[in-house]
Amino acid sequence: MGTQFEEMRQRLHHIGNLSNYIEELFTKLPGNLISEKQRKKMMQIMMDDDELQNLLDGLKNPRPPRFVLVGRTGVGKSSLINAISGHYLAEVSEIEIGTTEAKRYAYEADGHVYFEVIDTRGIGESESFDTKAEEALKEVIQSFEPDAVLFLQKAAERAHIDKDVEITKKIMKKAAEGLPLIAVITQVDELNPSRVKEPEKYPTEKLRLIEDKITQLKRIFDQHDLKASAFLPVSSYIEWSEDEEGSPSIEFDGRFGIEDLIDFLEDSLDIRAAIHLGLSVRLNSISERIALRFIKVFTALAGTVALSPLIATDIAVLLALQSILLMIIAYLSGRELDFKTAREVLVSLGGIGATGFTLRMIAQQGSKFANLVIPGAGSAISASIASGGTYAIGKAAIAYFLRGADESDLKAIAKNARVEYEKDLDSKKG
Repeated sequence: MGTQFEEMRQRLHHIGNLSNYIEELFTKLPGNLISEKQRKKMMQIMMDDDELQNLLDGLKNPRPPRFVLVGRTGVGKSSLINAISGHYLAEVSEIEIGTTEAKRYAYEADGHVYFEVIDTRGIGESESFDTKAEEALKEVIQSFEPDAVLFLQKAAERAHIDKDVEITKKIMKKAAEGLPLIAVITQVDELNPSRVKEPEKYPTEKLRLIEDKITQLKRIFDQHDLKASAFLPVSSYIEWSEDEEGSPSIEFDGRFGIEDLIDFLEDSLDIRAAIHLGLSVRLNSISERIALRFIKVFTALAGTVALSPLIATDIAVLLALQSILLMIIAYLSGRELDFKTAREVLVSLGGIGATGFTLRMIAQQGSKFANLVIPGAGSAISASIASGGTYAIGKAAIAYFLRGADESDLKAIAKNARVEYEKDLDSKKG
């Protein structure tokens, strides 16, 4: 596992430096591409974009997700954490938090902290949960600043559910109001036939029992007037063995529903925690998710740039913006492009409109974007063409740099993406 973690650290460090890389790109934009005034205006537009700034802050300052876990002993807390991470994590750093009703832990491996949790399992198992205990727990949870509350309930459990839901309602009301509450139905592999551990082989009867359990838990939540953001059935069943270095590795993987849980968490958490989670547990796919966020931001920026009276007079500004988007997506894959290479990719894709409005570009003086020949058009461009082309170029870049698509397919990918963008735009107008 040592080599795997070292590779992960290197990628984490690389992607974590993305915000600095972007700042350098704008600082080092060749002067023969756009003027200093245009560069400053484009930087100002980017810095005023809240979503982009949140994303950059998340990349600069990722932190482990913080969860409050509500569930009894044996509900599968540690197994779930291991299943989410895909690693055999150590439960470490129990912190004294001044109450016997909960414990605080970090989960880590090789010095990398994956999650921080407050485990409240003692509450449901105690005979009383008085006002004093409630206030103590409230202080603990609020000082912890959690990202979400995970209510864990064993699929085969029939007792105590009402009590556990009622206690969870008190916790949400007193200490976690406004946070996502995710009801996780654990150990669904134990439902009949329990001998079947491979999710792809779950028979119809087992799947029906899983749906019945979801329906049952939803009904109990409704009865107690408690709202959950999601009800997600999972199996954390993993058989571990030791690799040649003596580190635990997965021998048999019986996980079910874990990807759905991770998807939901990434969409629900504070962006710093979501980025840390994604980078820690599925490094490749989080790169694509980050790239998609940048496509969204740059697509909007392209439209803004096209409408700006100061910088829309030179179409090269939009090409510079699209070049930077290409370079960012390449960076997420572990590659770093120079402006010349990015320009060449843009030329092959048509630039600006990405085959929906193809430009014929004559590059002069090496990397200079100049003498753009657009019959019947000036150097200005409409916002819809600029935005749609930027979206298409971003999707083509994801296909090439992150999915390994063949270069010969990129024009078709960009064209399809442009059509997709236009359809989405039409549906919003309609």
